[in-house]
Amino acid sequence: MSEPNSIEIQKLVVHIVDNNLQLPVLSEQMHPPEHEIHEFIEKHLIKAMKDDHLKSASFIEGENHVRQLCEEIAARREEFAALTSEIAAALFDIMLKHGDIPPADLVFCLFKMDGEVHLGILKFNYKTAFIHYTHTNESGRMNSIIKQKTALPRENQKIEECVFINLNNWRIRLIEKKYEINGEKSFYLSTMFLNCTSQMSNYEKVKIFTKTTEQFKKEYFEEDFNKSGEIKKAITESLDENEKIDITEMAETVFSRNPEIKQDYIEKIEKAGLKDKVLRINEKTAEKKFKKQKIKTDTGIEIDLPIAYYNDKDKIEFINNMDGRISIVIKNVSKITDQ
Repeated sequence: MSEPNSIEIQKLVVHIVDNNLQLPVLSEQMHPPEHEIHEFIEKHLIKAMKDDHLKSASFIEGENHVRQLCEEIAARREEFAALTSEIAAALFDIMLKHGDIPPADLVFCLFKMDGEVHLGILKFNYKTAFIHYTHTNESGRMNSIIKQKTALPRENQKIEECVFINLNNWRIRLIEKKYEINGEKSFYLSTMFLNCTSQMSNYEKVKIFTKTTEQFKKEYFEEDFNKSGEIKKAITESLDENEKIDITEMAETVFSRNPEIKQDYIEKIEKAGLKDKVLRINEKTAEKKFKKQKIKTDTGIEIDLPIAYYNDKDKIEFINNMDGRISIVIKNVSKITDQ
């Protein structure tokens, strides 16, 4: 599923799966087609599809209750409310047995994106909010503030759990969280609810890449600031040109004079569980993870150095002194602000 060019919500229904209750509150009717509500859901759909935590998945072959219900939805869309009620009830049964899973409003939507129809399942885990409350008694009116425990995430907040199922080819994309299941933190949406196998999310891939690269730098180049900066610069240049990191190409650029170190780096990446050699990185992640390098001296000075300035002696220069110490010269500064 690529980032959407357009989304058209065709059907919408809301079920309440609050495991503080003994039964789910299942809607028997469709949600009315209100523009503001559709716009609210569309914004959450688009935000989720751009989320680095989104990962691909596939139904496991064999009997699968949720897939069967999805097939029925594809064939009998007029029964959308009733069929999604069965899916919501299946999820509620899991939640009731495992109290660590948070209660939520479960929004099911049938939407068309880029010519294909998808089933969206958005789990709006409850947030705590404070609202005003007006109460009138024999003494008159009193306005107070009360805690609302079933508020939904706002438009600018992320949804922590959601599922998108393409009703043409049955491909799945989902965002899921680990909760305590039988004494262990584990995913329940993919393993217990959907019964599907899932791939790594982009977030997980980037996390493995950055952690393994940092460990590798410490092993080989802990005292070599220049080499550490060279590695980050190679990553940044790859991102600026392609909006992705080609790990093999980056290793070739940095370790071209030492094939043994290059091979060791590639092997460490693979052993860490990262099989993909090309990582697509969005702009926000690139800026946060790769385009700056924090320098900290033993005297307590910290500098956030844009990687673009690395080896640019018109911006910053590192001078190795005769006594083994290092001087840092920051150049061509027009203004200094106190932050």
